[in-house]
Amino acid sequence: RPDEKTIYIEKTKFKKDRLIPIPIAVAGQIDNYLSSRSALIKNDINPYLFIGGQQNKLGEDRIRFIFHNVVHQIGINSPRKIIGDTTFGNPTPHSLRHSFAVNTLKSAITRKQSPQNVLPVLATYMGHVEYRHTMKYLRVVDAESRTNLLNFAGTRRDES
Repeated sequence: RPDEKTIYIEKTKFKKDRLIPIPIAVAGQIDNYLSSRSALIKNDINPYLFIGGQQNKLGEDRIRFIFHNVVHQIGINSPRKIIGDTTFGNPTPHSLRHSFAVNTLKSAITRKQSPQNVLPVLATYMGHVEYRHTMKYLRVVDAESRTNLLNFAGTRRDES
């Protein structure tokens, strides 16, 4: 939806449809992509942002395949690790959603906002029916802070 600077996503997690606002810079990149696509494909009326064979939507399996190839090519694939009480595995397309939530909370903390005030808005934006699903992202931010503190304490101990 270029006029609204939004992306409509069908049947996401919990079988919901979502309307996601996007930054103006991202909207410009999408416009460029769609212009290039329409120049390459005659009579391009496909409603999907990414298209697969026979002008259908790009399937979930194909998206995962491409995502994992790119993650491997740019070198951000990582082994499973535990930080605090949270387990992190290799990135998946769904990891982008988690990154958004964690970075939104970290940004709020940096701006000296209370994460408790940000959580209800973030929960609505992410489509969480239960507030506890959004609160888990605070554990990630907290686990990262504890790990940084432990790393700092270990470095200071090694310097003594």
